[in-house]
Amino acid sequence: MLASTIAQEKSVGILPQIKHIVVVMFENRSFDNMLGWLYGADATAPSQFLPTANTTPFNGLNSELWNPKNEGYFNGDPADKVSIFDSATNMTTPNVDPEEGFHDVTEQIYGPDLPGENPRFPMMGFVVNYQRKVEPADSVEMMKPFSPRQVPVISALARSYAVSDAWYSSVPSQTWPNRSFVHAGTSNGNVDNGSLPNPLNWDVNTIFNVLDGIGVTWTVYADTDITPSLTRTMFPRLWPLEFDDHFKGFGDFQADCKTGSLPAYSFVEPSFMDRANDEHPPHNVTLGEQFLAAIWEAVSRSPAWNETLLIITYDEHGGTYDHVLPPSGAASPDVQSNPGREGFAFDRFGVRVPMIAISPWIKAGTVFRTDTNVPYDHASILATLRDWLEIPPDKMLTSKRIMDAPTLAQLVNSASARADIPDISAAATGTLQALEEWVEEKTEDPILNDLQASLVSGTAVRQSKNPAIVRDKVRTRKDALEYFTGQRMGHR
Repeated sequence: MLASTIAQEKSVGILPQIKHIVVVMFENRSFDNMLGWLYGADATAPSQFLPTANTTPFNGLNSELWNPKNEGYFNGDPADKVSIFDSATNMTTPNVDPEEGFHDVTEQIYGPDLPGENPRFPMMGFVVNYQRKVEPADSVEMMKPFSPRQVPVISALARSYAVSDAWYSSVPSQTWPNRSFVHAGTSNGNVDNGSLPNPLNWDVNTIFNVLDGIGVTWTVYADTDITPSLTRTMFPRLWPLEFDDHFKGFGDFQADCKTGSLPAYSFVEPSFMDRANDEHPPHNVTLGEQFLAAIWEAVSRSPAWNETLLIITYDEHGGTYDHVLPPSGAASPDVQSNPGREGFAFDRFGVRVPMIAISPWIKAGTVFRTDTNVPYDHASILATLRDWLEIPPDKMLTSKRIMDAPTLAQLVNSASARADIPDISAAATGTLQALEEWVEEKTEDPILNDLQASLVSGTAVRQSKNPAIVRDKVRTRKDALEYFTGQRMGHR
């Protein structure tokens, strides 16, 4: 039986109640930054844990956590402590983009030491690393996470369904490597985006190529009419014209939800540039909350709601603080990665990121961790798709990371579909309006961040242009929007 038929007439395998999986991936926020205070002192405790034998308390923030402000601490000086705050200063915190490349992330995790199993300074390098970009007095922003009141939509969804406090990004680095793992289970040996990100260095098969080959429906929905899809930009094997109809706008997503006609697999991108709602620092997180509310409303009101699993996650921590040391022992996905660039063998996971799973088949107040001896990372999404669709081994991506990854099968933990649909959007509306603070009012024409710049250079390569020449002319957001408008890229 074809995998597409199995997806529509589920009788065996994992997640038998589910016909549609939707993944939404935001940008550059750690677990602690967004959800560390989710089950704080003022919140009702989680009602259950998965696996059921793992009843370790929710691993969020506590008032004892801190980072040193003085680099001399690593050489024996008394610590100038910056304790964790109760909330962020505003909705654009941190208001200077932290560093997120491989070497900076290594310093954030290990301080000045080399990576090891029992580091002397675990997760103690965030504030000092941030001082490479800001004044010491401003580096305290790194210890200012968002409170549940500031991010009411993601907080309400996490409490109303299932949240993982042990989901790790796949690479201790930045956007392209981590997004490549969620789409391909490998970054083809790349540990950073690259100074001029070139999609030809990421020429690998993706899950979309796999699904296309076995006749399973899929769509990438991007919330933009100006810039191209980041997913398509990254992977040359998604450039052929035959894939045009698989890349659509957010309005199409809402329409497909309304008619119950989502494909088997949907991947949703926020806007990375025009009224950016991707939550990439220092973009306004409230805009991301509003986008998430729109996604929730579309999915939860769909006639296919009882057959849908909605996954909300982030690609990587983007330099923002988290207190949990990422595990080692990750499977290196392929020969290109063992070792890959910088001599990295892809044998360590990246920093924790938010991961929320939403379905009427999931009980409220669930906290989940891996049910195997391998931690969850982005490859678990691909492992879940593989087992859910029963993709034959000879058709599936060959990444060893995917082969090792635990799936989300345990999350369907309700005997029947819940009848209640939390009124999350309405409850959050007033709070979101009060919190909105549009960052571009402060910054007339911001210089492109690394991700935005990668859209420019990647598009140049896709159009057989010299990326260095194009990037030399396209430096700011205004430049980029004019460039993409001239190219008529849209969400494709």
